[in-house]
Amino acid sequence: MNSNIVESLIVPCDDLAEALDFFTEKNEFRLHRIYPAEDPSIADIENHDRYIRLVKKETGPYPDYHAINEGSTEDLFIETVDLDPPLEMPSAQHDFEMTNLSDDSDWVIGRVGMEYRNLIRKQNGRFGASHIRITKSGPVEDYVHFHQIRFQMIYCYKGWAKVVYENQGESIIMKSGDCVLQPPGIRHRVLESSTGMEVIEINSPATHMTGRDHSITLPSQTVDSDRLFSGQKFLHYQANSGKSGELGILEATNGMMSASVIHPKNQFSQNLEGKFFFNFVLQGSCELIFDKNYSFSAGGAFIIPAGKELSLNHCLNDLKILQVAELP
Repeated sequence: MNSNIVESLIVPCDDLAEALDFFTEKNEFRLHRIYPAEDPSIADIENHDRYIRLVKKETGPYPDYHAINEGSTEDLFIETVDLDPPLEMPSAQHDFEMTNLSDDSDWVIGRVGMEYRNLIRKQNGRFGASHIRITKSGPVEDYVHFHQIRFQMIYCYKGWAKVVYENQGESIIMKSGDCVLQPPGIRHRVLESSTGMEVIEINSPATHMTGRDHSITLPSQTVDSDRLFSGQKFLHYQANSGKSGELGILEATNGMMSASVIHPKNQFSQNLEGKFFFNFVLQGSCELIFDKNYSFSAGGAFIIPAGKELSLNHCLNDLKILQVAELP
């Protein structure tokens, strides 16, 4: 019998973070998985083989958590739940998409209190990208976790973060301009961050499960920097390494993805190769020429459909753009 298939009590809640706090912090339940990370709506918890699925609902009625903790199942349903479902990969969809950063930009509270700004909405769920920030410095209330993904890259936009990874030795400091490839399933934990730390995270697929691992502690006793996770290798690219061009994502993903930081001047054009082409303006300003002209400044993002040309004008103020592509 598959141990990941369980009978779970379905518990609706209006505030998922509050419900998690009640069951896991004030009582003896343990978190197994939560998703999506950027705006959690489902969490699976367990206490001595008693499973509960917390589901965020906009409208009630909502049950009494104290009664549920004591064993009540009144007016609730039990469903069969797979705690480790197969990864579903949506097909590629090539749509132009753009967003700019403004005072009115939507930020939502995600996993462990981090703030998320969604950068991708129209790509059929094959890819997701988030602008993530932590406003306060100091220790981060994170735990050892992993992601059920095909691809995940983190680019440090501002500030720094201290993170520890499975089989990679002691913790690393990600500084502005650094990036990491987090291969599928690698266990990791965010330990600490600076004030105003911001990162750009690109995922495939967009919606995926984040699991908590209660069985290991980090750093690992064994260091194996060449270990492959689903055919991919952990990468920590450091901006001060003196290396230029592609950030190492191409090799680490075995040719599936690539990432670069470019510095366009004046007028700029680029023939695109790949099925997905994401751009994030790190610094400066420019005008994108597509079906019409679009103005971008720092914090803006856009996706160019496959087979189209990237054409920029009025590249000013030391323009710097992060580019991430899925290769054919």
